Amino acid sequence: MGAWGKFDKASGRRHRLEHHCADVAACFEELLKDEVLSRRLAAAAAAEPEGPAPGTAAEMPGRLDPNTAARLTVIAFLHDFGKLNAGFQLQFEQPPAGKKQGRRKPALVKHITGALLAFHQREICDTLGLYRMCEEWGEGFEGLLYAALAHHGRPAGRPTRTGKGPADIWEPFAGCDPLATARLLNEQAHRWFPDAFASGPPLPDTPALAHLFAGTVAIADQLGSKEDDFKYEQDPDPDYIQRARRIAARVVQGTLFRRAGWNTNAAAADVRSLFGYAAPRPCQRDVSAAPTDRPLLILESETGSGKTEAAILRFAALWREGLVDGLYFAVPTRAAAKQLHVRVGKALTRLIPPDAQVETVLAVPGYHRAGDAEGERIGRFDVFWKDEPDERTRLARWSAESARKFLASPAAVGTVDQVLLAGLRVKWAHFRAASLARSLLVVDEVHASDAYMTRVLRGVLQGHLAIGGHALLMSATLGAEARSGFVSESPRSSPPAPEDAERVPYPALTLARGGAPPETRAIETGDSSKSVKMTGEPILEDPNAIATAALAAAREGAKVLVIRNTVTSAQAVFEALTAQGGEDVVLKVAERPTLHHSRFAAEDRHRLDEAVERMLGKTDRPRGGAVVIGTQTLEQSLDIDADLLITDVCPVDVLLQRIGRLHRHRETSRPAGFGEPRCCVLLPKAGVEAGLDGKTLMGHGLGTSERGGIYENLLSVEATRRLIADHPRWTIPAMNRMLVERATHPDVLSKLPGTEDERWQQHYRTVCGKDGARGQQARMHELTRAEKFDEELVFPDIDERVRTRLGEDGPRIVLANPVRGPFGKEVKTFNLPAYWFRGALPTKDEIAAARAEPGHDDDLLLRIGDRTLIYDRAGVRRSDA
Repeated sequence: MGAWGKFDKASGRRHRLEHHCADVAACFEELLKDEVLSRRLAAAAAAEPEGPAPGTAAEMPGRLDPNTAARLTVIAFLHDFGKLNAGFQLQFEQPPAGKKQGRRKPALVKHITGALLAFHQREICDTLGLYRMCEEWGEGFEGLLYAALAHHGRPAGRPTRTGKGPADIWEPFAGCDPLATARLLNEQAHRWFPDAFASGPPLPDTPALAHLFAGTVAIADQLGSKEDDFKYEQDPDPDYIQRARRIAARVVQGTLFRRAGWNTNAAAADVRSLFGYAAPRPCQRDVSAAPTDRPLLILESETGSGKTEAAILRFAALWREGLVDGLYFAVPTRAAAKQLHVRVGKALTRLIPPDAQVETVLAVPGYHRAGDAEGERIGRFDVFWKDEPDERTRLARWSAESARKFLASPAAVGTVDQVLLAGLRVKWAHFRAASLARSLLVVDEVHASDAYMTRVLRGVLQGHLAIGGHALLMSATLGAEARSGFVSESPRSSPPAPEDAERVPYPALTLARGGAPPETRAIETGDSSKSVKMTGEPILEDPNAIATAALAAAREGAKVLVIRNTVTSAQAVFEALTAQGGEDVVLKVAERPTLHHSRFAAEDRHRLDEAVERMLGKTDRPRGGAVVIGTQTLEQSLDIDADLLITDVCPVDVLLQRIGRLHRHRETSRPAGFGEPRCCVLLPKAGVEAGLDGKTLMGHGLGTSERGGIYENLLSVEATRRLIADHPRWTIPAMNRMLVERATHPDVLSKLPGTEDERWQQHYRTVCGKDGARGQQARMHELTRAEKFDEELVFPDIDERVRTRLGEDGPRIVLANPVRGPFGKEVKTFNLPAYWFRGALPTKDEIAAARAEPGHDDDLLLRIGDRTLIYDRAGVRRSDA
């Protein structure tokens, strides 16, 4: 009957092993036809074994040579050779009733383990042809074979201390003959891929190639295992490869893995056609003109200057030249990704020809959204698309159907976590990195990453750029320490001295890598400066005083934006404002007063975003005063424009981000008395030093404790406070560089006058120690492409801890049946913070059984196991809060 490669337990249908191997090899072949991916593999093959160093785009190798491509295809074909052992093949077989067996059925041995055990079986290896391939194809063969065995998401580690297993799994039993199967696989490899066995150059022994190959084989295995396309065939077919290639061509192209060539029919990539602007803004102009042979750009420009559109223009330039064929736009939070998804999608719809079938994917776990279409998970693997698309459209949405596939999208907007998971020792890291290899990686608000995330991101960038990838990093407020870390190829780079750092122009575009020294160019903005009057008010802890100030300005006709560091403090101001009779001016959804933060049902967050943009938008703003209260969610991706900003004190880079929402558009008319931008910064009554005890100011997001904090470095916060006192008027963007360096540069903070006493110094040591520990933890978890791919490369079981470290630590609740929420619409999806559950996160069963029931008025009670949460117009809160 022959060995099987795929088995359906329900029907008993089998797909022969050599046929399944052919399916995957045919998909791998088809993937190599994508010019960009082929060039990435060629660049990885040419990399230095001790760690690839990027060259200029002109120096990057072309496509893989045919002989090397054919040999890689054979190795991909052999990815499942571990299934030939008798223990695996006979796992579902039952001995005939009443018939006595000569010996016991072999023990079950899974196929990856079986492959590793086979390396100690000389006759099996010889019959498979492994010895001959290793001898004739060169030393690179062994690492590439180990890489192929990682197709289920993890490298294959040594299964036993000796490397040996039960001997009887290699002996014939009940019609299963492992040696005969090995012979058949070898024969079919020669028959179906003859070019691989012709004379040619040795396979490169470079870790970068093995790592990229591992991810590419994992992709091919996922595609080649699509049972709806590759129908099971139980009968031997010596010409099966022809059928496999026909199906693979349709599947790989249908899932949009083959996409080179779309650029030939692309529309003009200018700001008028893509965004409706009359002329490009300065940063858009300079990014569009940047040479395409510099693979890393760092764009530093103030909030509202058009960085998002600049990123799309950079993608268009690279795409037209065939240097990339995908775009992944990474932002810090789920909320920012959801807000940006629509903007990016609209622009790409105008750029990419309709027949390319590209819909921008929302790359946020738990969501299934491609363009405007939404889907729902059915069972473990299937997604039901509500618009009931035709087969071609459904297949094109393959990358939107699970989180590990997001980076394979031709166009996606999502969280930076999805990128970081490509650089950590977690399942599917190679799949993610290989998927990303062809795309322009855009990371927005890159300054927002902590020490752990920054270290991992630098590693991902290093591997991405080293094989010819392209990246664009963007920030309104990037300090010299962070910039030098991203520009340098060394993990231990040091920032320039403070005085030198302040002389770097702003706004600026830095061109890096590509074999040339980094170059930072000033962006000439013309007359676009904004002079902001800065005042500090010691009422941080007094929500009534904050509400009074906001309400007074609103009564004078001002659009007031109140940004607080924590949800709890924002809710306190909201309650104070409504108690003072401000319900007529505060933000409303469905005529119900509310505020803006992350702890609303996902369905209501969309309504909140729309309400905020209506109230504080660029056009069609309602007449009269208004107050919008919220948290950091108001800083990201929303195009809003306030007449007056009231904000908690925070590090200066964050404060500048918030100021970007103040007088954002020059053409907006202002009420009397608010013609100049004013920012009121809320300060602690007893000074920033009150937070050194790790308790007093934690409720306002300031300081650090054993559990961590939001803005932990109080020296940076204190330096910001002093900048407000010393400079009552900030001219933006002219002062941005000075402001950021004087409140973030480590040399400045370590010598800040007046902080020499032991409490300040102990705090600084604690903060630096935490950052160092996070960096060390990242080094322990990160996956570098300079590591040799062999049985010593293992991924420990740290997936959940790593995901927790990246912020995906809270439970996501999806109610089985939608219920009416506080704003009169159905809701069902809630993303909750982990710390609410005091280290005992709900189980999967508790999450699945979560329910909601009516509470008081339009409020809801969320029942999750034995916990009860309240959801009302102020958001979700614990019942004991």
